Amino acid sequence: MSGIIHVLPGDVVALIAAGEVVERPAAVIKELVENSLDADARAVTVAIREGGLDSIRVTDNGSGIAPEDLRLAFAQHATSKLRHAEDLHRVFTLGFRGEALASISRVSRVTLTSRQRASDAGMKVVNEGGEILSISESACAEGTQVLVRDLFFNAPVRRDFLKGPRREAALCAELMAQLILSRPDVAFRLSVDGQQVYASPGDGTLSGAVLSVYGVDILKALKEVDGGGQGVLVRGMIGVGEQSRGTRTHQHFFLNGRAVRGQLLTRALEEACRHRVMIGRFPMCVLSLTLPYEMADVNVHPNKWEVRFLNEQAVAQALQQAVEDALREAPLDSPPPLLDSPEMTRPAEIRRVETVEEIPDQPFPRAMTVRDAAFEAETDWQPPLPIRQEKAEQLSARSVPAPGEPLLVIGKAFSTYIIAQQGERLLLIDQHALHERLLFDRMMALSDVTIPAQTLMEPVVMEMDYPSYQAFLLCREDLARAGFDAEDFGSRSVRLLSVPLELGEPRADRAFLDALDELRSSDSLSGKSRRERIIMAACKHAVKGGETLPEGALEALADEMLKKGITPTCPHGRPILLELTRSELERRFGRIQK
Repeated sequence: MSGIIHVLPGDVVALIAAGEVVERPAAVIKELVENSLDADARAVTVAIREGGLDSIRVTDNGSGIAPEDLRLAFAQHATSKLRHAEDLHRVFTLGFRGEALASISRVSRVTLTSRQRASDAGMKVVNEGGEILSISESACAEGTQVLVRDLFFNAPVRRDFLKGPRREAALCAELMAQLILSRPDVAFRLSVDGQQVYASPGDGTLSGAVLSVYGVDILKALKEVDGGGQGVLVRGMIGVGEQSRGTRTHQHFFLNGRAVRGQLLTRALEEACRHRVMIGRFPMCVLSLTLPYEMADVNVHPNKWEVRFLNEQAVAQALQQAVEDALREAPLDSPPPLLDSPEMTRPAEIRRVETVEEIPDQPFPRAMTVRDAAFEAETDWQPPLPIRQEKAEQLSARSVPAPGEPLLVIGKAFSTYIIAQQGERLLLIDQHALHERLLFDRMMALSDVTIPAQTLMEPVVMEMDYPSYQAFLLCREDLARAGFDAEDFGSRSVRLLSVPLELGEPRADRAFLDALDELRSSDSLSGKSRRERIIMAACKHAVKGGETLPEGALEALADEMLKKGITPTCPHGRPILLELTRSELERRFGRIQK
């Protein structure tokens, strides 16, 4: 009787191994570009078609491959970068496993041409499905070019699980952005279907790399980081305050020139920025860590994204301290002018609302600029205005209302929490969570129609990274129906013309970029789901904790909460209010027995 365990055929083993390294087109680019950088290339050009499913071409001006090494270059676990087991404890190169070309060629059709520096001629290798078909002499420039065609032609199941060409192209661009930011000394080019997407100068400055990925406006707003400790050097740039984003997509970490990911680094960054970034938002960063090679293990997974540190605490403390020092030297971001700012003198002819009941069923006055006020004075439309100060004093002087009576706003704490009383209950209400819920509910109530939009007096032109730009092109109609009217301005730029009326003009660009961040992976979502994501992202820009609200706005918020009977959490699940009953308060003060 024979057993049921058997050795897998070699071709099956090769396909399994290839699948660990080559997950999608972006993984192919990562492996090939890392080989280029290890070959001391100073210029790398990447061109893809149909999201990389049709073709990927990587060209460099590196040292090239010797003719006698061409066949071995396609062999599994063949490499020039390691020789002994102990070398794994000091990995200097980006690649070291000897799997890249072997895995890529196993699931595609590869043509490689290479010419060593000072050689008279180059060589060409044609490999299909892991089998070398020919090796011949070829005229080519110094360096190496690898053309990958028909990715996963012999692994249709893997191809079926890929995203659409536009989404795969966005993922390739996301990867290229990481590479550009990791090596400012290398000139990178990326083109998608014949159109140039990224072009970095390769001048050795991080500012040049950031400029090529994010544009000049974001570059100017980022803060420089230069510090460290305990044998760890931390340099780069961070964005907090208005530069914080709705997702962690824009956090880039590099270890000794290698792009890495890890919760340790993310936690250290966000702990350092916690007083500069609202809950639910995340700092953006480009941070490079330099430490002795033997202090980190990059041999964790074939994709080489994960890393382990010999002394995690030292790395986390060095990163956190460097970021805190950078923020300590930078001034706090000033909030936009509010309606009750000194320079905001309301025109005398505009009617003031006398009671809470007179406030229309609209959001309370958002943060407004002088330009907004001038616009309102010239039109018939009037926003809900706050109640008179004397009326607020009369309300505050009222006796404790009986159960069932309206909410009585007593005041506020830390410019963040509304203090209110209703019957025998004392309530603490998070003004941001409450306003966010009210905005979300109003906008979702209009989900079957186009949400009313406010035209910006001055359109905002925004240059963005390629994935965000692609998200805009893919979801332009959904954005418009949600109140964001924008147009393609070319070269990864978008001109924003209007925003949802509920939001108003301040922070228009931030709300729009947050919506795009939510949509970057939305190709599998229905139109309705995409609109809900857009609305949820927009509503993050409700009044923030710490903002000084216009006179009477607290009463307006609390009154609307009472009338609407809203869900007691914000759209992201955080609680809106905390309750303390009178009996519990009296027990704590010892007025009654427990």
